[in-house]
Amino acid sequence: MLSTILIISCTALLTPSAQKQVEQTRSADTFVDSIGVNVHLTYTDTAYGKYKSIIRPRLQELGIRHIRDGFVDKRPKYYQKLQDLADIGIHSTLIAGIGWVSPQQAIAIARQLDNSIEAVEGPNEYDIGKKPQQWVPELRQYMEQLHNQVKNDPATNHLPIVGPSFVDRDASTAIGKLTQWVDYGNMHPYNYPHKPGDNIDKEISNRSRPFNEQPLVATEAGYHTGNKHSDRPLTETAHAKYLPRLFLEYFNRGIVRTFAYEFIDQRTKPKDREANFGILRNDGSPKPAFITLKNLIALLQDPGESFPLKSLDYNLTGNTKNIHHTLLQKRDGRLYLILWQEVTSFNPKKHSDRTVPEQPITININTPVNQANLYQVSESINPIKQNNPKNINLNIPDYPVVLELLPPTNS
Repeated sequence: MLSTILIISCTALLTPSAQKQVEQTRSADTFVDSIGVNVHLTYTDTAYGKYKSIIRPRLQELGIRHIRDGFVDKRPKYYQKLQDLADIGIHSTLIAGIGWVSPQQAIAIARQLDNSIEAVEGPNEYDIGKKPQQWVPELRQYMEQLHNQVKNDPATNHLPIVGPSFVDRDASTAIGKLTQWVDYGNMHPYNYPHKPGDNIDKEISNRSRPFNEQPLVATEAGYHTGNKHSDRPLTETAHAKYLPRLFLEYFNRGIVRTFAYEFIDQRTKPKDREANFGILRNDGSPKPAFITLKNLIALLQDPGESFPLKSLDYNLTGNTKNIHHTLLQKRDGRLYLILWQEVTSFNPKKHSDRTVPEQPITININTPVNQANLYQVSESINPIKQNNPKNINLNIPDYPVVLELLPPTNS
């Protein structure tokens, strides 16, 4: 749940390309728990209508624990699907909306959903196409009412409230402070077709304004793979490089959870941007991004209680320009150093993938390590063993590779 990962996820940002001599780890499972995906289970006239044959089994295969959908009134079959997913460990953040469901209706639905719901989210992008003098008072009134309904009901007062999301850049200033009615801030940092790290710090700074120091959730972020006639698409190859990097870049910056938009291509309309955001194709077959995320989750998952975190004494030498990293730890002492080039992998003008040369680096490790294994999660979770765990020579591509460091057997 969001409320259980707050303390861990609000640690200081680890500058991705910094050459730290001694660096504190973060929990590997906290990173896994920061990954979510948007679904539309009520869109039964789209690919989401194939719940039993595609959606449920693929969600379980991916290893995801968190989905985002919406409050919809009087939809018992939908509620059954949410509970069914909760039974296999997948819980829901649900969006409430002005003119969609009242705060009272949202709470009535939440009561029915029992433990399948883990967070309540404010209205989605309500500022679109409206003047501030209209939407600001309406949204502020709604958030106050939603907060009061959630927090004053014994059945729902444990649920965290995620703030509303915005589209217009100035909306985060126009809305004023919302801290009294929310537990988490919200952002939709779409920047397609640019690389994940572009302008993210400015976006975080802007979208934090209504929420002060409260942690942020990115309830939508991602890329689509429509054809070259759609709006700012990527190829599936670039998509598979950018989306895992997106999760890592946002995690490094303290974003509590990032929900990729979305799970499956809704329709077979290659010119339509909105139909092609999935990590699954419309027929349910995996795009390369699905495979990479599935492998990354499988390699790093480590559920359980919190545990003491260690540090790693190391440095990087060689061509370290644009090399970003995330350092994680499992409870058995294994460390995971994830590295990638945070560079442009796609040429939007030509709608083609860029050839990015791998950068040779050496990782010099001073902390005692028994063995080092390299994983190329875009392909599999079978390791490539490294013979010298003290000075490891690697060629870093523009997609994440994972270096596993095994502690000495007597540690």
